[in-house]
Amino acid sequence: MNYSISRNDLKELASKIELTARELQSNLENNKDFLPSANELVRNNTTLVFTLGEVHAAEQLNKLNSVQKPKSSRIYLRDKSGKFASK
Repeated sequence: MNYSISRNDLKELASKIELTARELQSNLENNKDFLPSANELVRNNTTLVFTLGEVHAAEQLNKLNSVQKPKSSRIYLRDKSGKFASK
């Protein structure tokens, strides 16, 4: 299974959190039931924290994979005295 998450997913989640926070604030101001909005806000915030970690880890992994290690064409073997010498 190949699962990847992107910064666009973070933007969507942040937007959802903003809308839910506005809904919660409106419910509080109008003396409506605020608990469902509050629960949704907490759930989305928790999801955001884990998603931030996933995106950060994926970006760091991509950086590590994109760095090419220099390849040495020399082969080192031990000589008769036990020291390393190039072949």
